[in-house]
Amino acid sequence: MSGDRYTALVLNKTVSVDGRTLTITLTPKQGRAMISAIEIFEVIMAESKTSPEEVSALQTLKKALGLPPRLGWNGDPCVPQQHPWSGVDCQLDQNSSKWVIDGIGLDNQGLKGFLPNDISRLRNLQTLNLSTNGIYGEIPSSLSNLTSLQVLDLSYNFFNGAIPESLGQLTSLQILNLNGNGLSGSVPASLGGRLLHRASFNFTDNRGLCGIPGLARCGGDGLSGGDRAGIGLGVSLMVVAFVSGSVCWWKRRNNILRAQQIAGRSSAYAKARTHYSRDIQMTRHHHHTHTAHENGPILLS
Repeated sequence: MSGDRYTALVLNKTVSVDGRTLTITLTPKQGRAMISAIEIFEVIMAESKTSPEEVSALQTLKKALGLPPRLGWNGDPCVPQQHPWSGVDCQLDQNSSKWVIDGIGLDNQGLKGFLPNDISRLRNLQTLNLSTNGIYGEIPSSLSNLTSLQVLDLSYNFFNGAIPESLGQLTSLQILNLNGNGLSGSVPASLGGRLLHRASFNFTDNRGLCGIPGLARCGGDGLSGGDRAGIGLGVSLMVVAFVSGSVCWWKRRNNILRAQQIAGRSSAYAKARTHYSRDIQMTRHHHHTHTAHENGPILLS
């Protein structure tokens, strides 16, 4: 039937299977046939398909990132449910009765392309993890259209340029990892201000980034966060030492003034006593002299 040795033979035959077991028995008609492989395809009932717009966006992403053939991004990303595209998470949209993409996880896959603007067409995306690859270029500002995005991990790639201000519009974003890239400029205030609202943002290992604690101060002082913390601690200690010294000096000065006041009062009292004693002595002398004059001269021999 194959016509020659080492020739593939395709047999198209549909068999109904009762249960989960299919038994195949092959009986040779002539000679000794050798079978090296058998491939069986499963016929699956038709399902709802993935949104055409999102399929197109994934195909653009596949081309831009240079996905290797081993990932097998062919056909429908979500149908059949048993075999979705590798790294793609799907969910059924009840309103349109079509499958949509809510997660992409292609971390550490050796990707070396760029992130296209068409990714913004995946409007149901909640998680995007492209970390630890070789993706280059700027972060597209169109990511701000992914309003359901909760996790964005682009760490340890080769992204450059500034962080788009529009990322601040992603109000559902809880995890943002942009560390380990070549980003530059100031971290948008709309992102930096949300660090206190239970969000986990990582901007470290980007030499050109500035503007938030842990990064260099915008303006080019070249100081790291640790350097600035050390300077701040030193200034605080100097202020404490100055205040403590001032308090000690003030107390010592008050003690000296109090001692001087006590000494002054003691001196005045002593001086008054001296004047009083002298007055008494002078009075006594005057009285003695006056008595002698009254009694007349006294002749001594």
